[in-house]
Amino acid sequence: MAENKSTSARAASAASSKTEADIQAQIDQLRGDIANLTKLIGDLGSEKASQARARAEKLRDDATKAGQEAYDRARDEALSMEEDLEDRIRMKPLQSILIAAGVGFLAALFTRR
Repeated sequence: MAENKSTSARAASAASSKTEADIQAQIDQLRGDIANLTKLIGDLGSEKASQARARAEKLRDDATKAGQEAYDRARDEALSMEEDLEDRIRMKPLQSILIAAGVGFLAALFTRR
């Protein structure tokens, strides 16, 4: 009977150490899984940040291009209007001088009061 108790104790001790080893192995596996998940989440965040940065840069470039095009169109229009005005002044110089004098006279009247 003593031998039977000794065998049972060894079996229980072996089962206990096997269980502890299994638990330790599962804990190690969980640590590895958590490390892999952390890396995956970090990579995903970096990828999303890169995509957002690329979209922001594209929007900035598009806005810059649209602004430059609007500036160029306005500049071309102003130059065209200036050329038209010069042509009209050359065609009718006396009328242009009289109009300029009239505008100056009206401006003087408005600023006096």
